[in-house]
Amino acid sequence: MALALVALTCVVVYMMARMLLIPPRMTDGKAAYLLKRLSPGDLGLHFQLHEFTVRDEATSKPLKLTARWIPHPVAMGKCVILIHGYGDAKVGAIAWSPMWHGLGYHILAIDLRAHGESDGRHTTAGYLERYDLNQIIDQLRAAKPNDTQTLVLFGISLGGAVALAAAETRDDLAAVILECPYTEYSHAVRAHASVQNMPAMFLVPWALKLSQMISGADFDDVRPIDLIGKVRCSVMVISGADDPFAPPEDLVALERAISERNDPRSVFMRVEGAAHVLSITPDPETYQERIESFLKTSEQ
Repeated sequence: MALALVALTCVVVYMMARMLLIPPRMTDGKAAYLLKRLSPGDLGLHFQLHEFTVRDEATSKPLKLTARWIPHPVAMGKCVILIHGYGDAKVGAIAWSPMWHGLGYHILAIDLRAHGESDGRHTTAGYLERYDLNQIIDQLRAAKPNDTQTLVLFGISLGGAVALAAAETRDDLAAVILECPYTEYSHAVRAHASVQNMPAMFLVPWALKLSQMISGADFDDVRPIDLIGKVRCSVMVISGADDPFAPPEDLVALERAISERNDPRSVFMRVEGAAHVLSITPDPETYQERIESFLKTSEQ
């Protein structure tokens, strides 16, 4: 009986770790059919499909990453990279494209590794994704130097961790904006498991450890709460007050991290009545105005 219980526990931990590393694929076709999500074309925005080939930091092999490029006729060198959240894809990040188009930016929406239509077996909370994103930025700037003179990263949930981890080593970014970031990956995983009423919650730490062993990632190396203070450009954090994946103490910690930057340009924005990655919904006009104000200050 004891051996059977141990074996069952090991199986459960492995399955939980596998779920963390291999999210369900959200392709453009699946999103359109099942979720009725819109493409840029449906929103009246012209777009081009792009592929980037990067070096996989884990295997040293080529990795294909897909993206959509949405040009603006008079962007005057301004560009934003939209980075989606866990289990989502570029088609999800497109929801913010009308706002960014209205702000006068070229837009690049990417599929992270192991997401959407990109290659990659495991998602790693930003640990490997930061190298992918930095290579994309370098390739984009080389291919479109006139369109990327002012470059902003807009990270959504997990995408916020990726944006911060990539930005930590760069000095050529105008700003980083985080939509509903978590303080650290383990907090987000535990909160998600709780919301889903997952049994055997006490096994979550073991699943996190196993997922790091399997992928070779160190989730603590890319904790957003630590990286906020290390990024050289200005940072804006937008948090939903009713985000089930970010308890009140995490919102306090994020606001404190922004204030401790000693950068008057950096901003913490708390949105009342907003759930996870839905901060734009209560008042889209104010949401855009606050971002526009932040960008104007950051670009000075």
